[in-house]
Amino acid sequence: MPIQLLTALGGVLLVALVLAVWLVRRRVSSYRKTVFERVETAHADDRLGQVVRQREDSFLSIVYGLAAAMVVADGQVEQSEIDIAEKLGARLIANFDNDAFLKVVKGHAQLPRFNDMVDAVAPLLPLEAKAEIFDYLQAIATSDGQISPDERHYIHHVEVKFGLDKLDS
Repeated sequence: MPIQLLTALGGVLLVALVLAVWLVRRRVSSYRKTVFERVETAHADDRLGQVVRQREDSFLSIVYGLAAAMVVADGQVEQSEIDIAEKLGARLIANFDNDAFLKVVKGHAQLPRFNDMVDAVAPLLPLEAKAEIFDYLQAIATSDGQISPDERHYIHHVEVKFGLDKLDS
């Protein structure tokens, strides 16, 4: 009888261990998702999920607009600026779409003023995101080997509005 009891106890412990490992792996994989992804998954079929998707789409549209404005700031659309905007844009935002970005560049005349876009997004972003977007826009501006006066003005406005000029002091 004691051997059967030990065998049963061992089986229960084995099942409990497997269940614990499964639960831990499930929890760890859910922490790899962003907050937006977790909320969107949990609320895929309700209003909250739709709001999260709209917020992400709005942010992506603003990034497209800022990058497109920087590309056309000097009056010329340089392929080097497009290439760097697409390459770094994909690193900055997982769902960056090159075709959608090119549509924004082609329709740049319909964009709000660059300074207005920066002013609108500045209070909504954490400092790390501001620094990444600043670096992104600066890389676009310098990718053709020169910075036009308009590009320099845009970069300065972003630096001031994002509060990055105060970090060097």
